Amino acid sequence: MPATRPSLHIDSRQLVSRRRRVADAFLTAFMWILYSYLWAPLISLVAWLLGFEFAYDVMVRAGGWETLKELFGFYTFMIACIFVVVAGWSVINRRRYAYRDRRHEIEPVADRDIATFFGIEDAQLKAMREAQVSRIRLNNEGRIESVEARILCVDIGSTGPVGPEGAVAENEPGDDHHEDDPLIQRLS
Repeated sequence: MPATRPSLHIDSRQLVSRRRRVADAFLTAFMWILYSYLWAPLISLVAWLLGFEFAYDVMVRAGGWETLKELFGFYTFMIACIFVVVAGWSVINRRRYAYRDRRHEIEPVADRDIATFFGIEDAQLKAMREAQVSRIRLNNEGRIESVEARILCVDIGSTGPVGPEGAVAENEPGDDHHEDDPLIQRLS
């Protein structure tokens, strides 16, 4: 049975307040209602073309066809206005910011400050930077619990050429790298 990879998606509902979640739900529902309302004239037209009697009453007897033509003109006008506003804003921003580098270099952070922030030793930070393979375990709060850094030591003269049929990807069945493997040097 192949090993499944844990999801990298972080879903921490406790980080978002209940008020914010409720407000987001109401905003999402409102936008879906607005979106479905904008599709109503097209849905009525398709229903009328398919012969639904209700659509015929709305489109022909109640003058819905004229309203649809007016709405089509209004929608076209609004789309043109949106295009003009966005294009104008783009031109203004291009004139203001093009070819001007306003970014500033960030001060480098000292290794000691990084180690202190993550709650690890200076030696562990150094080992992680030099390692080819690192395994970092986190606790439930997201803080570093343990660090294991490894450097793969391979004697180039003792290894023969390996083609695609001999390659084994990491963590696949048949991967024989164990803790006591002489090709792995455990640093911390």
